[in-house]
Amino acid sequence: MNRRIPLRKRFRVHTLLLIALCGWLLMLHLTLLLNHGLNAPLNGVGDIYLSRNAETASANAVTTVVVSYRGFDTLGEVTVLFLAATGVGMLFAGGLGATPAFRDRNSQPNEVMVTGTRLLFPTLLLLGIYIVLHGHLSPGGGFQGGVIVATAFFLRMIADSNFNLDHAQLGWVESFAGSSFVLFGMLGLVFVTTASFLGNFLPHPIAAMGQLVSAGVIPLIYLFVGIKVGAEVGAIFQDMLESNSASSAEEH
Repeated sequence: MNRRIPLRKRFRVHTLLLIALCGWLLMLHLTLLLNHGLNAPLNGVGDIYLSRNAETASANAVTTVVVSYRGFDTLGEVTVLFLAATGVGMLFAGGLGATPAFRDRNSQPNEVMVTGTRLLFPTLLLLGIYIVLHGHLSPGGGFQGGVIVATAFFLRMIADSNFNLDHAQLGWVESFAGSSFVLFGMLGLVFVTTASFLGNFLPHPIAAMGQLVSAGVIPLIYLFVGIKVGAEVGAIFQDMLESNSASSAEEH
């Protein structure tokens, strides 16, 4: 005979009260945000940045904010990516001083993967470089283009077991790009005309807006960001493959 469980035992009262309290706080927060958005002044920070975009002669206003006005934040984002890549490398390597295990040369990918990579690798590589070089003209830039370039090499590593990225070379490339980024930022502080980190100290006439060679120092900064991001993400992909190879070797 089934005994009927009382309602107070099927539901915990303090749990229901906690859920109700969280729901009420969420609705209150949303109400405050909506009222603030409706009553906010029309001339916000975004409108001010758009009105000053001509100062850098960059056709992409987002690039102006990311690389010029918000340069310190971009430096922080690049630093966070570097720390993430370092942490992933240490995690997959099993700690400091561990020897990386490369993939089994006898295991070959299927023909579909090899043929698809042959078609996609040059296309992705060209697309990534295009996005990096045109970050001051169109949506995109160093972060997006660098990830696309790293993805192209990741496909190449999957399709070809003999292809690996050298961690030492990636380290040199990443260090060069990061040092160049900081150097250009410091040069902006030195020049009297800018006197700000990542200041646009190179000539950037407004008449050249929309051209490939324009916006002064901004395309160069985005180029260094793209190289740094591509090297760090590529190192993460290489660490993943090495970790997978080590796991397969232990199983066999």
